[in-house]
Amino acid sequence: MIAKMWNEKFEREGYLYGLESNQFLKDNLHRIEKNSEIMFLGEGEGRSAVHAAKEGFIVSALDASEVGLQKAQALAKEKNVEIKTIVADLELYKYETSYSSILCSFLHLPNPLRQEAFTKALSALKMNGLFIAEFFSTKQLPLKSGGPKSEALLYTLESVKDIFDIEGFQVILLEETKNFLDEGVGHHGEAELIRVIVKKIS
Repeated sequence: MIAKMWNEKFEREGYLYGLESNQFLKDNLHRIEKNSEIMFLGEGEGRSAVHAAKEGFIVSALDASEVGLQKAQALAKEKNVEIKTIVADLELYKYETSYSSILCSFLHLPNPLRQEAFTKALSALKMNGLFIAEFFSTKQLPLKSGGPKSEALLYTLESVKDIFDIEGFQVILLEETKNFLDEGVGHHGEAELIRVIVKKIS
């Protein structure tokens, strides 16, 4: 059902969220060791993954939407880079390798899938690996700049802290902020965001 919904969204002409990387993920690539392997979760049409590949990272992009990932591969080809795409449901996905970093932007997951998916992601990080993510806050609900219209798919600072502020990990950044999004027609305007960066330390 999730795959069908996103396939229908991505079947439109052009790129729903534009061609440029999510700015928060782009701004934090410098934290990641160059030429290392990174995974993008819920990567859709591939804009952030392709940018990371252009920066020299070995990139995998996972999404439930086959259509989205086909467009990601087309974008990678256009930009003269390679990315590995994985069509998979996060609920069922099992990591086959570990990564230096795992990144995502606007991954709309309900609980208990949210807790399970991120716990699995953290366990797939190498030592000193980073998890970097940007989500829509529950305060986004009345705004028209993007995001789901279900509170169950949005995040609070407390719920994110509960997932990531755990033994074996160091929270480098956890903030709720307002920012202007300019990501295609899908995300445009002032938005209420939650950002997190955590490091695996044991």
